[in-house]
Amino acid sequence: MKVETKRQMYEGSPWCLGRVDSFEINKPRLITLLDHDYVIWKDQEGNLNALDNICPHAGGNLAKGGYVVDFKGKNCLACPYHGNKVQFLGDGKVIIEGNISSQNIQQVLPLQVIDGLVWTYGVHWQEQNGELVSEPIEAKLPIPDYSKISFLPEYHSHLHLKEINHIYSFSESVNANILQVTWNTHDGEHFAGTHYDSMLTKDLKIDNLTQDENKLSWKLFLYKRKDKAAKRNKMSPFVNDVMIQCFNTFLPSLFILTNEIAKGKLFVAVGYVYPESPTKTKFCLDGYFNFEYTWWHKLLKFPQKGNNFRDHLLFEDMSILNNLYPTFNQKIKLKNDTPAKLAMNYLKNWV
Repeated sequence: MKVETKRQMYEGSPWCLGRVDSFEINKPRLITLLDHDYVIWKDQEGNLNALDNICPHAGGNLAKGGYVVDFKGKNCLACPYHGNKVQFLGDGKVIIEGNISSQNIQQVLPLQVIDGLVWTYGVHWQEQNGELVSEPIEAKLPIPDYSKISFLPEYHSHLHLKEINHIYSFSESVNANILQVTWNTHDGEHFAGTHYDSMLTKDLKIDNLTQDENKLSWKLFLYKRKDKAAKRNKMSPFVNDVMIQCFNTFLPSLFILTNEIAKGKLFVAVGYVYPESPTKTKFCLDGYFNFEYTWWHKLLKFPQKGNNFRDHLLFEDMSILNNLYPTFNQKIKLKNDTPAKLAMNYLKNWV
């Protein structure tokens, strides 16, 4: 399957950059989006600011060594190269030797915070007369409304992430384009291969598959192996005889996985990806519970064992994604390829 580079960036799609709580006050962070670097920092009031990461004076890397200072009651970002001479406000104006510029000099990366998640459409950059010029990207898709998703248990009519317990975060850059990551997250068949010794899958079935433009919803039924090796496997307590995982994905950036691990006890995994470049993708995952571990769960070290189980699954997925060939001819099909094929067809026809 040959992937066209021009269709890997998907300008006009909203990209989730993480939970707002994951950005620490006064600690600048570098992110790369659509082949360009930005610096994001949270000020003392809890507001997020995001700018082009390149200092326009001498090319300093604002996220590497930059620090937040106060200027006449306003938080600003000081350049690590000439911090006392060049400082940046969140609106794009620059403080030059103590004087605020009359106009915006630094490109702002527009951000929106919804239900605790940080979203952006990014910035379009192009070269004109030897200089980079920029403008915010216009929206082609709305920011996903995942408050009402398919297959939630009847006692959970809405999903609000800020109202349930956040238990972990994972983030890693992978050497795969966003099409390859999309295939992996929608490929039900890989649970029986990649995760054979972790999910202990004997067989699987995909049901209730629906697509509405860029939204896909489907149920994955995982049937647990009964062989002796599976019973002895330390992962076995975390896999049910028939584990039902419900997927709601909002292409190309977000997927919500829900799993009712016991009556009334819901596990939610929120995964989001954004293209750092045409060949590199940021893969992030946040986990949530709607309950607390009991004392006897903690005594038996269920939280630690659950973390090890999750980390093992993620390691298996990352190992696969970092070792895929970007170009190949697809000559075979598997019975549970349908969600992945629907997702890929949508993205390939992106205009």
